Amino acid sequence: MFDILIKNGQVIDGTGNPWFKADIGIENGKIECISRYIDPSSAEKIINADGLTVSPGFIDTHSHDDLYLLKYPSGKGKVMQGVTTLINGNCGFTAAPIVSQENKRILRGVIAILGSHYIEENQWDWLSFGDYLRKLEELKLGINVATLVGHATVRIAVLGMEQRAPTNDELERMKKLVGESMEEGAYGMSTGLKYTPAAYAATDEIIELAKVVAKYNGIYASHIRDEGNSLLPAIAEAIKIGEESGCPVHIAHFKVSGKKNWGKSSQSLRMLEDAMERGIETTCDQYPYTAGSTSLAAFLPLAIQAGGPELFCEKLKDTDIRKKVVKELEEQQDQRQNWENIVISYSINHPNYHGKSIMEISAMKGKSPYEVMFDLIVADEAQTVIITFMAGEEDIKRIMSGSLTMVGSDGIPDFGDGKIHPRFYGTFPRVLGKYVREEKVLTLPEAIKKMTSLPAQTFGLQTKGVLRSGLDADIVIFDPRKIIDKATYDDPIQPPEGIHYVIVNGEVTVQNGELTGAAAGRVLKYRK
Repeated sequence: MFDILIKNGQVIDGTGNPWFKADIGIENGKIECISRYIDPSSAEKIINADGLTVSPGFIDTHSHDDLYLLKYPSGKGKVMQGVTTLINGNCGFTAAPIVSQENKRILRGVIAILGSHYIEENQWDWLSFGDYLRKLEELKLGINVATLVGHATVRIAVLGMEQRAPTNDELERMKKLVGESMEEGAYGMSTGLKYTPAAYAATDEIIELAKVVAKYNGIYASHIRDEGNSLLPAIAEAIKIGEESGCPVHIAHFKVSGKKNWGKSSQSLRMLEDAMERGIETTCDQYPYTAGSTSLAAFLPLAIQAGGPELFCEKLKDTDIRKKVVKELEEQQDQRQNWENIVISYSINHPNYHGKSIMEISAMKGKSPYEVMFDLIVADEAQTVIITFMAGEEDIKRIMSGSLTMVGSDGIPDFGDGKIHPRFYGTFPRVLGKYVREEKVLTLPEAIKKMTSLPAQTFGLQTKGVLRSGLDADIVIFDPRKIIDKATYDDPIQPPEGIHYVIVNGEVTVQNGELTGAAAGRVLKYRK
């Protein structure tokens, strides 16, 4: 007897091939059989998928749910949109490894944007990367999770927030932490070279750490140093790191930031293709929105951020230091901000600012935009989250069409406060509804491939990403005529429409848009 039998569906298997009519039998969490016809009397539960698309579960290639799962192990924001596997640990920031209580205190402040203040102190009872994964294993997860180890977290463990290169001894300690994390199940290493303290690292430092990852056949995933004026040199650096270390390179949330740079996606995509032609394995992911989301403090000059949030928040109370920061930002053309396009997503001490731009707040308070920024950073202890509009629609479509591009949400987690970016609830249905059905940027099989087999191949998820006998029964059943995101910037906490079932490791986790309470998710550990 099959545990579940999916009847009469239009199967898109994840490989990019057209759909075909078939039944799918599931047993013990695996796909047991795919056939034109399976006798319905052979199953305990039957799902009629007539007129619906049956595809592999979506893989979120760029997730920041490292701490979110500790509070919401169901992974509700992602699984409701068809995601059955998360790639966590992106942009260099991970919850482990931790080497001391002081190190943990610094790390908690730095990763506040991921929700560290929502996690009780007594829950932070892990030190190593392996300890953290075991903590996840204790939970009843509703979603699968694979995790990268973060370069910034490793750097904080050894150098704190210092703005300098590591000594030879310190670099060896960093390499040891990366190696131990790979041994304990990390799928690779991520960097966030736009953010401190990773921004203080030279290319050679990253190459040396990536060489350790390469020994384990892991991947190097990077939020590159710049996505605006210096986009092309930043991509070149990422490719160089892959070439010299031997790691496959994956570039996070591939975009072109800043109106004067729009159109550069033709060049940036060609750089990835050229790298592939030279034998350097290179891919990217993308979220389908013109706005991103990050920390307001990320706009500060790198030098002022040295020492960490506690120190620079204290410095920003000084009027003279504020004047110096303004002068520096004004002198750097690429640092100038369009304040109308920077909207407050979350503020601990000013929830009345949620959904308002810096320019709107400036007019309300009778202060300059810079003063508003400084005041918010200080009041919120650098935990203010923003949404910033910076990308062009034509670049989004061009990047989405690229053969090396897959889908990733990059969602700042929803802990119930503020106006988060709608991508946390809407990324995958938005691609399928807006860009496949409505705008025909991709065909449905192409889009599904970018959400399933391509990420599985890229990150080494050998039992995921394709509908095939013997592989994990991670499956989404949706109506291609109706699937659409409902989350908006004004009302972001809305699940999508058109998803009928989500099956995780053979258990129905979402049925008719509602969580069932099933907890069949697993912590995935990479093995070379």
